[in-house]
Amino acid sequence: MEQDSDSESDININSESALQQSRLKLEKRALAISMYGGIFFVFIEFAMAVFTTSQSILMDSVYDAAELIMVIASFRIIPLLYRPTTEKHPFGYSQVETIFVTIKGAMLTAVTVGLVLSNIQIIRDGGHIVPFASVAAFEFSAVFISLIVILVLRKLYKKTNSPLVKVEIDGWIIDSAASTGLGIAFILPKLFNWNWLVYISPYLDQIMAIVLSLFILPVPIKTVIVSLRELFLFAPDSETIENIKEISSSVLSKYNIDVVMYDIIKTGRKLWISLYFTVPGDTISISALAKIQKELETALIYKYPDLYVELVPEFDI
Repeated sequence: MEQDSDSESDININSESALQQSRLKLEKRALAISMYGGIFFVFIEFAMAVFTTSQSILMDSVYDAAELIMVIASFRIIPLLYRPTTEKHPFGYSQVETIFVTIKGAMLTAVTVGLVLSNIQIIRDGGHIVPFASVAAFEFSAVFISLIVILVLRKLYKKTNSPLVKVEIDGWIIDSAASTGLGIAFILPKLFNWNWLVYISPYLDQIMAIVLSLFILPVPIKTVIVSLRELFLFAPDSETIENIKEISSSVLSKYNIDVVMYDIIKTGRKLWISLYFTVPGDTISISALAKIQKELETALIYKYPDLYVELVPEFDI
């Protein structure tokens, strides 16, 4: 019996290791797609910015270049995230991911603010007219390519549940939405001859660049705020906590276990859940506790694939 138990344990370990390796490969593939797409857009946007002298396209190019630098750095970080926890690193390398996402958010925030200030200065200097039709055609083409990348990345994200891939998807969604807005704005002067549109045409490129920046800005700011919460080991959002409580209650109620406190921490992609509990009669066997903990972990893992769960007896002294 003991031999069978050891054999089953080895199979579970090997199965988990194979699953981790599969997720690692998929995550690297997703970031590679995002990276090559980013390289393509940075070069083509920079070339178009030079050709059209458009500040909006230049802003897109600078923003994408900043993202590309971080994507390349991601390849160095990903293998660390799949290393096991040790005494030296009790949280593994989850916080490395959190620090990285924080830096990325702060970097993109700084780039965006800098571009807003630059365009305000151009407006003060009298503005600048760009070839609207060329810019519009370019932006609509960019939307089409971006949507293809988003669809591919979303498919891979469903298999990995990776925060790094999620950040990349958010970036591509922002790019496609921004390009759609720019394309519509720049095609209007060619379709309509409204007086007010003629009046603002020297400033249209700069105005759209500023509007685009203000549209983008909340995303990296939110990324920084959420990542700092994780970095300081604060509890995750209330929705996550309520979901965990609901799933846990449905499992533990069958065993008359009363949870007195939930200790939930999220670092990067990993959730650390400690449930402090009491039982009637103050007695529970170790084997029963292990069985309940395994059942609880199985129930939670469907919603949160990367987690650590422990049941901790609460003692009244």
